[in-house]
Amino acid sequence: MIAVPVVKAEGSAPGMPSRARFTLLGWLVLAEAVLLAATLFLPSVQPRPLGAALGLGLLAALLLGVWRTPRSLLGVRGTWVLPAVAHAGDEVTLGASLLASHGAPPLVLEAWDPLLRRHEVMARLTGLDALPTRPSWSTRFPRRGLNRLPPLIARTVQPFGLVSAGMQIGPGTELLVLPALGRVRKELRTRLNRWVESQAITTDPGDDELARLRDYRPGDHPLRIHWKASARHRTLLVAERHAPGCRRLALVVDTSAGTDARKLERLICVAATLIDHFCGEGWAVSLHGHFAPQGVEGSRVRLLETLALAGATNGSLLDVIPTNRTAIVLALSPLDVSALLPKPLVLVLAECEQLVWLPRRVR
Repeated sequence: MIAVPVVKAEGSAPGMPSRARFTLLGWLVLAEAVLLAATLFLPSVQPRPLGAALGLGLLAALLLGVWRTPRSLLGVRGTWVLPAVAHAGDEVTLGASLLASHGAPPLVLEAWDPLLRRHEVMARLTGLDALPTRPSWSTRFPRRGLNRLPPLIARTVQPFGLVSAGMQIGPGTELLVLPALGRVRKELRTRLNRWVESQAITTDPGDDELARLRDYRPGDHPLRIHWKASARHRTLLVAERHAPGCRRLALVVDTSAGTDARKLERLICVAATLIDHFCGEGWAVSLHGHFAPQGVEGSRVRLLETLALAGATNGSLLDVIPTNRTAIVLALSPLDVSALLPKPLVLVLAECEQLVWLPRRVR
């Protein structure tokens, strides 16, 4: 599913060039130029007009480079180009859109690397003009949530590799990285199907229009049997509906404070995997927890965005389980729900790890 990424641009004025700096070669040339020029002023050294002229020429070239190099970047502008959807740990493609209204010399583009947590050289360009140039590169975001991307940096080295200068181009931005996704194993898929079919009677609103009849399978709840059709066909038939109440699912996630952060991340990964599974099957899913006490309904991406921002909370998990709803509860520890009707399906983290394949980086 493609969706517009949740981003926040940081408004700022165009960046001013940083102070020009000599490269290693520039320092060597500066030292040589000073020595050559000094021959005119040291009485103990025989004057060498040609060498002194060369030294003064080198000094003038260096000073001109110090003045000119930063100003060659003044017309450069750039913005981040972000992916539509990014999941923690998955490889994504980031990019930039660069242009220079009055042209720009050869330069390198430095961008924030979320894995190394520092600016790295991402592209080397022979120059820029008024038409946008869009370099791109691959990376990974190691953690879910709102990730800040500082402004891009353009850096150039002139002339002859003697003087370097850089400047921030355009604003920084933020990208909401969704939780990592796992995969529902066959055992959990079978268990969920049987549990869903047992939720035949519910006050949860839904369109109970009959979709089709199928043969009875061991484990089908008796309330799902269509007795009139079974009598006519002289075999047990089970009714399946277009959107029965059980296809409106409330997913409750335990984010109790004081829990190991790695366990919380694994449970959120399980929750994201179930949301992806149920929404892919066309179910209407709502998300509940102390991070969303009123519940959140909407598209798959909206639910995953809510999970991406979820953090550790306080309070009893029983307080956020909706009543009269078909619910699945993902708990960090065993939970007694015997007093609730209808009784939700409780999956403890230790059990989930056996029923859901989690990416290696989350385990």
